[in-house]
Amino acid sequence: MAKPRIFLSSTCFDLGDARAELTSHLEGCGFEVLNSQSGKFGVKPKVHSHDACLVMMEQADYVVLIIGGRRGGTYVGSEKSITNEEIRAAQKLDRPIFAFLDKRVDALRATYRKNPGADFAPTVDDVRIFDFVDTIAAGHEDNWLRLFDNVTDIKSALTAQFAYILLLYSQSLRKRAAKTPAKGLRTVPFPASLDGVPGDDEAERTVARAGLRQVYDCLKALLAADVKDGIKGEQLKSIWVIARHGDADDRRLKVREDRFKASAWGKYRGERVFAQMTDCGINGEYGFDEDSLGRAYGTVELVFDSKKQETYPAQALKMWVTTLIKRHGEDDSLDFFRRLDMRVFEESSKTKKVGKTKA
Repeated sequence: MAKPRIFLSSTCFDLGDARAELTSHLEGCGFEVLNSQSGKFGVKPKVHSHDACLVMMEQADYVVLIIGGRRGGTYVGSEKSITNEEIRAAQKLDRPIFAFLDKRVDALRATYRKNPGADFAPTVDDVRIFDFVDTIAAGHEDNWLRLFDNVTDIKSALTAQFAYILLLYSQSLRKRAAKTPAKGLRTVPFPASLDGVPGDDEAERTVARAGLRQVYDCLKALLAADVKDGIKGEQLKSIWVIARHGDADDRRLKVREDRFKASAWGKYRGERVFAQMTDCGINGEYGFDEDSLGRAYGTVELVFDSKKQETYPAQALKMWVTTLIKRHGEDDSLDFFRRLDMRVFEESSKTKKVGKTKA
């Protein structure tokens, strides 16, 4: 009978005993373990030992990542560690990754952010370990870091995790009386009429409609990009948070970095999200500003591409988000935003006409 294969990814010198004990435990649970320290580990001829590990990753069904205090060797084909390259390979192959982090290393992460030049020996031998941990934690999937004191913690967590996977599989086999449609990023067409757009005169309303059209086209292009839905969801959330809490000025929306972090995520993850917003007519960036007393603070901005005609997309985006919240409330308005639903202006125009008729 075929067995699921689990690839163990970690440094070997400091975690050798843990890898051996974990291998024995998982084999006892019915798995085949791909452990490079084991004599059963297949090695492809005529390749470097580092590449042999990456080749074996293709045979894995699951990956267990263990991060301790040693960085390990540098991969022969890049400047990253061997473990880092193994995880990159697993992500490209779309393999599920279960990440475990030594509690002692995790306890130093906050100190590293405040003082990167500090000496973290003997717990951590290379500060690039912290960057690797942040990369895992900032991922859009499989970014759950399980902390451990010893290998027993890892064994217990994996036993529970694979039991849960078995439960999910069992549930997927059950026949359901009614199937729930899959939740996706399905968009609403741009309204044919936006007569309900606010403005002091028709000229202002025309500019507002043009701004909404630009916003819609940008977000539509973002959702059409060839990236995973999870990434698109992160991008939409970033735009929502900045529009919700930021100030609009022509093509720019700006919010304080601490406000953005409280509602979304920190700078490392934010920069990764913004880096993938390409060719959609809108970009995100981090910067600095000063308050009235000359004190500097961090900012996060959305910047729309310029247009020949007068559009003011930043104000249009702010107006749309504010109107959605007023109409549908904090909880439901984000769902309307994700669907690019601008019918709130179309509906408001109908409401006004009904009101006038009744009067």
